[in-house]
Amino acid sequence: MNGKIVYGMSLIMDPDKEVPSGAVYIENGRVVETGGYDELKRRYPGAEELGSDHHIVMPGFINAHNHGKGVTDFQRGQVDDTLETWKFRSYPPLDPGTDAAWAAVKQLEAGVTTAMHNHDLSDPQKSDSEYDEVIEAYRNCRLKVAFAPTIANRNWFVYGDNEAFVETLPEEVRRICRLRMERDTVFGPAEYMQAVDRLRREYRGEPGVKIMHGPLSPQWVDEDTLRAIRKDAYDTGTRIHIHVQQTKLQNLYGYRHYGMSLLGYLDSLGFLDRDVTIGHAVWISEKDIELLAERGVTVTHHASCNFRVRNGISPVYALLKAGVHVGVGMDDKEFGDDKDFIEEMRLISKLHRLPEHRLDSPHLLPRDVFRMATRYGAETLGWSEEVGTLEPGKQADLVLLDARRITEPFVSPAQSILDLVLYRGGTRDVDMVLVDGEVVVREGRVVHVDREEIIQRLRSSLPSDYEAELNRRNSEYRELRPYIAAWFSDWYDNMGSFEGNPYYHFNNR
Repeated sequence: MNGKIVYGMSLIMDPDKEVPSGAVYIENGRVVETGGYDELKRRYPGAEELGSDHHIVMPGFINAHNHGKGVTDFQRGQVDDTLETWKFRSYPPLDPGTDAAWAAVKQLEAGVTTAMHNHDLSDPQKSDSEYDEVIEAYRNCRLKVAFAPTIANRNWFVYGDNEAFVETLPEEVRRICRLRMERDTVFGPAEYMQAVDRLRREYRGEPGVKIMHGPLSPQWVDEDTLRAIRKDAYDTGTRIHIHVQQTKLQNLYGYRHYGMSLLGYLDSLGFLDRDVTIGHAVWISEKDIELLAERGVTVTHHASCNFRVRNGISPVYALLKAGVHVGVGMDDKEFGDDKDFIEEMRLISKLHRLPEHRLDSPHLLPRDVFRMATRYGAETLGWSEEVGTLEPGKQADLVLLDARRITEPFVSPAQSILDLVLYRGGTRDVDMVLVDGEVVVREGRVVHVDREEIIQRLRSSLPSDYEAELNRRNSEYRELRPYIAAWFSDWYDNMGSFEGNPYYHFNNR
């Protein structure tokens, strides 16, 4: 059986190795050999050839944190704001499988070949079918997925005594809150553990599917459930992905409730280990960074999301410098609201150029960001033996970027190809994508599914009176938000006593 030679003006095997006029030889979905194009062409004369002298060949990107929203929150009617109040929104329903398919299409066309998917159920009473539909959407599109069901079973509205808080609300708002709390009990810890176990068994051996644990966050999941997840993960070899210290209020909650950061609290439970990935990690201290490095925990960075819901800036350069491996996650809230993964990488590379004000001091480089988007992203999913770099034996997940636009009319030969991608590239330059050696995007468009048919399915599923339905669903939540803001107001009065020395104080550290 003849294989494929994928070649270009440059081959980026990994962040530390670029091969001019390089190529990859593929057989049976895996990388067999890499090197110069002329040499591989001589060695494998019957191979199919893909690429040209104006393509850049790279490993497929890893979106290490994602919720599978093809139609974004903004498109569905929300404007970004602070997380603790913004999260209370409700939309006219979309079919979760079709929405995930659209998200998969957009990611593939952006050069993403593997995605981590945190799944929040739209219908807790149909969890099995909903999970399967979403996973099958990824499989049909040929996008690898690390799938993590989520669970949240406490602190629904505020970080503290929710029963007391709900009793202070007006009757109609209190009724809506009670309904939400009852809804969450339909899919509690027992149902969650059963679901993860079923998914593990059902998708065991599927090469493009990995099942993970996804407890939403330590302030939203009770201690017994966290301990049960930790034990199950050890017993079964299942990785854990959990949001931690995303906002300042979450950080304050740890110190007010436990006398330590939430990372310190998790460590006191024996939760933190090499099989754990922390999402966000914005409000963390130097002590937290040292703890993450000591435990071998990985982190995912969501720069645009952290801006959009007003979280702040994660100290990514300090984490990397301490030896903590950090992946890139778009979190369905990209800077341009359009799943452009290279643009997310570019934002990260610019955002972390100022860890200090000393002239010519070390800072995050495009090469570091590329490593985050590939090799380190694979590590956060426990997939580093298979994806993340173009090495013999690994799965042949590749991106071919058309360099003609980004080099027009001239780019100095002194600039590295990797820097060129991060300075000037974007989704519109992604020409071809291969997953397991199979072409899944050609001329910038996905080939295994009908993208127009997915769009039409999404449009037809929306109610004709969308605006009225949206307003009806959110009227009660709009009334709830000021009560939540007021409940937290006194926290700010004593903030200095509890903040735990967060790494970044804007522009003065």
